[in-house]
Order: sequence, then C-alpha cells, then structure tokens
Amino acid sequence: MKEQDIASELIDIRLQLGLDFVGIATAVAGEAQKEIRWKYVAGNRNNRYQKIVLQVGKGIAGIVWRTARPIIAEDLKNDRLAPLQEYPIALTENLASIIAVPIMSDGTVIGVMLGGYRKVTQIKETTIDAFRITADKMQQSLQNIKE
Repeated sequence: MKEQDIASELIDIRLQLGLDFVGIATAVAGEAQKEIRWKYVAGNRNNRYQKIVLQVGKGIAGIVWRTARPIIAEDLKNDRLAPLQEYPIALTENLASIIAVPIMSDGTVIGVMLGGYRKVTQIKETTIDAFRITADKMQQSLQNIKE
C-alpha cells in the first residue's frame, strides 16, 4: 500500500463514520521514536498540523503513544485533564470530540490514529469499534511504507 492509499482510506473512514477530521501520527524517522508528527490527515482545515511536533507523553497522540491505550473524549473542553493548549491538534483543527487509538505492531506502538468532530458529539460504541478495526488495518499499511 502506498501513502496515497492511506490518505484514501482516511477519507473513506471519515465519510463512513461522519467524522470531521481523521489523522495518523507517526514517529519521525531516525529520532528513536521520540518525536511524533501528524503525517496523514483527511478533513483538515489548514496545513498547520504539519508544524505540530510532539514528544511521547505530550498531546493526544503522545499520551496514546506512551500508554498504548485509546483516549475518547466527547467534550474535550470539559473532559480533559490538561489545558486545551496541551492538545495542539484539537486547537488547530477546532475539535470538540475525539477518539484516538494506538496502531500496534508486535506489541509496540507505531502510530496513533485520531478521529474528531468539530461539535460536541456522543461517540457511539459502533463508531469506536469501526475506528479500532480501521486502525488495525492501518498497521499493515504503515509497515509496508517503512520497508
């Protein structure tokens, strides 16, 4: 699978689930997985996401990367544990509700897939399940590109 195939898959999942934004963050090559960037996106309002550089443990993607656990926030402004400034992708894309899941390979996080709504939205269990299935599919795609 090529990079444009990943972008196409993100567009499909965004439309299928009615999301406003979908993105995949990956480690910067040669950085020993210390820096994370948003590499593939669909539904973005601008290109400012390209300037976001996160450390493991910082921001939504960094927290999911460190813990290898999903984050689901239906009202990000009220559900969060940190100021909104700590979540640059949510600020940049004006996201109100998010789901972020790790993309795993052999027990190691190789990426984070995030979906978001720009209005406060109750995230259904079926949406969460479909999002996780798509993240699992993305694992193979990301592996193929790295090779």
